[in-house]
Amino acid sequence: MGDTVRTLSGKRIFGLVILVGIAVGAGLGLIIGTSSKIQHISVLDIVLFHPTPPGMALYGATAATIGLGVILGIVLVLSRFDESKV
Repeated sequence: MGDTVRTLSGKRIFGLVILVGIAVGAGLGLIIGTSSKIQHISVLDIVLFHPTPPGMALYGATAATIGLGVILGIVLVLSRFDESKV
C-alpha cells in the first residue's frame, strides 16, 4: 500500500474562507434585521429605510463579499511581487 498525503491548495482554502465569511455576514445581517430596537437607518442623511431581515441579510452578504474581495485583490496583487515564488 502506498502512503499518500492529501493536500489542499491555497486557492481552495481561500475560497472556503470567502464562502464562510459571506455566510457569516448574511447570518449576522439576518439576526440584526430581526431586532425590534432598530427603527430606521439613514444612509448619508439621504436615504431613510426600515431594515427587514432579508434586506439586512443581503446587506451583510454584500458587505462581506466586497470586504473579502478587496482582501483577495490585495493578496493577488502582492503575490505578483513575491520574489521567492515557488
